[in-house]
Amino acid sequence: MVFSFTFIFVIVALGVLLSLTKVASGETARKFIHIGVSNWWFILIHYFTTLSSALIGPLAFIIINTIVVYTNLATLVGISTKRRNMGLIYYPISLAILVVLGFKGIFPLWACGIGVLAMGYGDGLAAVIGGKWGKRRIWGRKTQLGTIVMALVTLIILVVFSVTFNLKGLWSFPWGFSVSLIALIVALTEAYTPYGLDNVSVPLVAALLSYLLLGGV
Repeated sequence: MVFSFTFIFVIVALGVLLSLTKVASGETARKFIHIGVSNWWFILIHYFTTLSSALIGPLAFIIINTIVVYTNLATLVGISTKRRNMGLIYYPISLAILVVLGFKGIFPLWACGIGVLAMGYGDGLAAVIGGKWGKRRIWGRKTQLGTIVMALVTLIILVVFSVTFNLKGLWSFPWGFSVSLIALIVALTEAYTPYGLDNVSVPLVAALLSYLLLGGV
């Protein structure tokens, strides 16, 4: 538990420092935190064995992030819009949901992990790369380049998890089709989810599809 909170606070502190010192833009600092915190899942699967203990972190940060949003502390990392502020709250809510699904055995933990990392690395890198180099917009602030990055990063995560957990049909045509389809649907989900709710839709869609298409029912 101490390791978890220390890890997350270090990531957040580094992100705030990057923003305050102007080493990175507020958006880049925010996504640094977004990506960094998703790695907590590796701490979870290695050190937590009960649902009650695993939920303490996500529930604590639902409260902490709500305080941050409603006291405007989020401006420290360049978050000034209501939609983006709410994303800070949706993030730990999604983590809490996936923790429950995983520890209750509703979804396998590997599928929940895919959901968390798709939200963290996929959405984070899509926003940074798409925001900096993407020219053609497809929906709101979302760009074609960002959506392509989201699909590619999700695909890489799916391949790594498939190899690590030796998922069924590895390297076969059905497996290849499945991971490609999941990556495409997750990317489109991220691109077209309104009101900043992609921090909820992306991890849940990624976890559900991974379970159904790669793990079976």
